Amino acid sequence: MAITTHGLDNMPEGPNVFVANHACMRDIFAIPASLPEDCDVVISSRLAYKNSSVDTAVRRLVIENALHTIPLEVHGGKEYLKAGLEMARRALLDGRSLLIFPEGAYTGDAQVTKGRTGASRILFGASIGGVKPNLLPVGIHYKPWPTDLDAYTPQDEQIHVTLCDPIDYRAAHQNYAISTDHESRRRALRAPIDMAMRAIAEATDLPYIDRPIELWPRKTMILESGEEVPISDR
Repeated sequence: MAITTHGLDNMPEGPNVFVANHACMRDIFAIPASLPEDCDVVISSRLAYKNSSVDTAVRRLVIENALHTIPLEVHGGKEYLKAGLEMARRALLDGRSLLIFPEGAYTGDAQVTKGRTGASRILFGASIGGVKPNLLPVGIHYKPWPTDLDAYTPQDEQIHVTLCDPIDYRAAHQNYAISTDHESRRRALRAPIDMAMRAIAEATDLPYIDRPIELWPRKTMILESGEEVPISDR
């Protein structure tokens, strides 16, 4: 991969939570390769575990050999989502850094979209455990912009990875801690991610779309064994 990095000289000591825009699958390899420290990459459990064809089996092997991942199941119900978030929180408590893609899917178009709040939940949960990670936006930009979003091998492209200034989420965490209603907690969770995604848009000179990507509903989920099971039977 032809990667040019920007802003990495002043990266604070971890643990860090890196949040990045999600242009295509190659992001999960390009960003960790650019960072001067190791990080656990939070990815879809479907991406991490699927091996039902030769291509997906090879892809799984590449991911397992190249990355340390934390699979997150977002379609299987609250208990599965909670388990993934807890694994990520414990990684921070153990002093490891995380890479998270709050958009939750590839953007496809050359833009940055509103992120989801999983990263905030992990951050706030780590703070309860006595660890206060840095929240660091990371912008990734491809020239030309990707058209084969699922390709995981190097392509004929220039990749720019930019580390932005840390996001100060202390006020949001304090507001979350004292919130007594759902709407106040939702706003507190939203604030750090909104600031981070806007910072990424500015750093990459990409337009910011103030709405989340609509996730396709899934009728199945993939277990670590590679077995695909109906969600309705969980």
